[in-house]
Amino acid sequence: MSLLLTICALHFVAQLTPGPDVLLIAKSSASTTRLNTLKIILGISAGIVVWVVLTLLGFTVLVEQFPWIQQILMLIGGFFLARMGWGMLKEGLTSAQTPQLEGTLTLPNGQQKYFLLGLFTNLSNPKTLIYFSSVFSLALGSSANANLKTQLAFIIPLQTFLVFSLFMFIMSTPKIKALYQRSGHYIDILSGALFLVFALWLWYDAIQMF
Repeated sequence: MSLLLTICALHFVAQLTPGPDVLLIAKSSASTTRLNTLKIILGISAGIVVWVVLTLLGFTVLVEQFPWIQQILMLIGGFFLARMGWGMLKEGLTSAQTPQLEGTLTLPNGQQKYFLLGLFTNLSNPKTLIYFSSVFSLALGSSANANLKTQLAFIIPLQTFLVFSLFMFIMSTPKIKALYQRSGHYIDILSGALFLVFALWLWYDAIQMF
């Protein structure tokens, strides 16, 4: 039980570390409805399920033997984040002249597929696999409880959903929404720029692996 709580505590800290997932939820919470943001959180949680299952199945070992797999995933993930960032940046630059109505969130392809947006944003960072491999190292050891893997496969995605849902309720309060309505275009420009930075960071790390 103590090992499970330790892993959950580490994941809680990692969840609130600034990154694409947190940035997307914060922007969506302030600019669109809670239902739409919940769909994004469900997509992110589904992405966490994928990473957790791959880690517990030992996919990390395959990546270590064939590093080009991670390189390809990082290049693809960087492309998605760059596309997202450019869409947010354009939205911010144009929203000052044409303010958006609440309840919409402009996506790069113009379609409001919130679940897929959350899913692909989470899956765009293959370094998450390395993170889970490090956090789960004790759980993957031979001395770990046989049920621990199953518990982690259920608890970590559930924790992700609950923590991000609480974060959404905080970020969607009337005061924060009012702040977004007043200076939303600046937030969009900053968000887009940060997504582009994340993309460049992934590409740089991928190139360094050659």
